Amino acid sequence: MSITPSVPVLRGRKNTALEFDGSALVLRRAAKEHRIPLAAVAAVRAERRSVEVTLTAAPGTAPAAHRIEDVGETAARAFAEAVGAALPPVSDRAADGAALVTVRTLDAERARARKRLRGRLGTLAFLLVHGVLGVLTSDSDTPELVLVVGVGAFCTGVFLLAGLRVMPFGKPSWRLSKDGVTVIAQYDGYVDGMHIYKFADLTGRPYAYAPRDYRGEQVEVIYDPGDPFNGVEREFLLGRGIMLFPMCLLGALALVCFLLTLLVALTA
Repeated sequence: MSITPSVPVLRGRKNTALEFDGSALVLRRAAKEHRIPLAAVAAVRAERRSVEVTLTAAPGTAPAAHRIEDVGETAARAFAEAVGAALPPVSDRAADGAALVTVRTLDAERARARKRLRGRLGTLAFLLVHGVLGVLTSDSDTPELVLVVGVGAFCTGVFLLAGLRVMPFGKPSWRLSKDGVTVIAQYDGYVDGMHIYKFADLTGRPYAYAPRDYRGEQVEVIYDPGDPFNGVEREFLLGRGIMLFPMCLLGALALVCFLLTLLVALTA
């Protein structure tokens, strides 16, 4: 039985996290993710509210270490014991563990988070503005204006929401044809109602692509090197014009609805 589900995820100070995915330790800091294969780990030690991962090193050299602090004592002990039990024999470990550690920047994830935050703030501003307009028109001598403002707010919200749905929060898919990495994904079977195709990124980390239907024994998948999880079949890539047109159209319609609503409310 796999021990992975029983291993706790450690979350420490300054938004750091350490987890075990079954084959490697994943340490996330503010802007970077360190992936440490088990073959690179010499020992995992829990010291009260901290956990230190020591890497293997050649004789006579100081081993590198990664540390996470301000975690729960019970979780720290359980994590160290579980990972220690999963470590391969000493003879199977690398001589220089630091050479096996891969580092990935998390700029793409942070950029998506910032865009989502701006979207939420924009939604709040939209609701506040139309709420104020509703209050202003409710005090006028023409109660029909409330209905007009309500319909205008509804139309504006529908167009804005539709535009946001098609707006890419990460790297636009039309950039993948130039900046992406193309690999051959092999068919791995039918699981939970999905056809699964497996591929690996440039570091050897496995990923899966799940189209709606069977695409043959092999498919060409293109992915963003900074975000291999969102791989796309090459022939399904959408061009920039196809993506920009609905975004601009929906945005323009939302702006027109909002300006008309504002004009009617202010001239009443």
